[in-house]
Amino acid sequence: MLKRLIVTSWLAVFASAVFCLGEPVPGDCFREYVYAHRFGEIDPNSTRPGKQTDDMRAGARRERALEIPSLGRATRAEVSVSYWGGHIGTSDQKFRINGGEWIAIPQPKNTPTPAQCYYRTILGRATVEVPLDQLKAGRNLFQFTAGPQTCYSFNWGFFWVYEFTVRLYYNAPEEVVGQITSPTPGTAIGENPRIAVKAGRSLTPITQVDVIGEYEDFNWEGDGVYRQWHYVVQRGQLRRHIGTAIQEPYEVTWDTTWVPDQDQPVRIAARVTDADGSIYITNPVSVTFKRQGRSVRLWKASEVPRAFGVRVGSRKECRIIVDGDLSKARAARLVLSTWSAAHAEEIGLNGEKLVDRVGLVHNYSFDSIPVPMRLLRSGHNVFHVFSNTKEHAAEINWPGPALLVEYGE
Repeated sequence: MLKRLIVTSWLAVFASAVFCLGEPVPGDCFREYVYAHRFGEIDPNSTRPGKQTDDMRAGARRERALEIPSLGRATRAEVSVSYWGGHIGTSDQKFRINGGEWIAIPQPKNTPTPAQCYYRTILGRATVEVPLDQLKAGRNLFQFTAGPQTCYSFNWGFFWVYEFTVRLYYNAPEEVVGQITSPTPGTAIGENPRIAVKAGRSLTPITQVDVIGEYEDFNWEGDGVYRQWHYVVQRGQLRRHIGTAIQEPYEVTWDTTWVPDQDQPVRIAARVTDADGSIYITNPVSVTFKRQGRSVRLWKASEVPRAFGVRVGSRKECRIIVDGDLSKARAARLVLSTWSAAHAEEIGLNGEKLVDRVGLVHNYSFDSIPVPMRLLRSGHNVFHVFSNTKEHAAEINWPGPALLVEYGE
């Protein structure tokens, strides 16, 4: 019996592993179908007593319908999920399509121990390829589920899905739909550059151009990757990206005030959407980001604790190491992703309070807090959060806070 259980367990792991992580890249052509309603999922096997959990269990794995008009010409498919990781330790966050096999929702990378033991909010960047034959033209039924808490358990595995998107890919059209015209490849850009895109189709008008960049910055995406194509997705629309233009000329100005210095080339591309809902990602333009007269450095958190949340008198800390001389530093900001941080009572640095709280109750928030220069130290800086609330904990999302420091010459 033990041998059979081990084999079954490994087969389950293999079944999850065969699905590849995805996401659009330059040169891709696709359409998106968005389910934009928030819902929660409980571990259906939880035995926690109470009316609230009873009601949740009664609605567990509810079918959620998403219309896809056609699969014609589609070559592959993927699903992107926006979610709050929920009660700490909640495992086996999965979904299935039309009664098919369960597919694991991707978790953050680079956590020292299992990702489920860290608070996390990932908006539209938890993406996994799904079998195209599990989808059909018309009404598709999705089910989500959760498993038990594997750490810090109070027998209530639970998480929220903010939205999910089905993405169907197609062969790219023969005509060039879009092109970055400024800057040009191999050139250097400075502060607040203008990005210009030429976009058009012979038969279908263009409705929107979103400019994205691949570079090093704070990980608003929550997946633990600092250098990537930066953006999040909120109700089907890109946010935290370079910018959006909805009419000609398709131009945006990139606000680089707090973008860190880059030691590698920056790549810039555009997502071009036409009136039929087809989206095309242009070929990227590789440029060098060079500042004059100032510098911005990104200093990341270390020793980020598991279950980085506080309530009923709890205080937790992590470190942010700032290397080098601060004599030319002239401004700084603490940046962080949180959930329900309106329940915090003190957020601070090096033993002093910066603010009482940030963000919202029972929701995520991205915040940038000015830091008085007198508080900044060369070497170890200690971030802390405290709360005495008896309500929901104020959570600090993975990968923890960071400091952005501006230096003059």
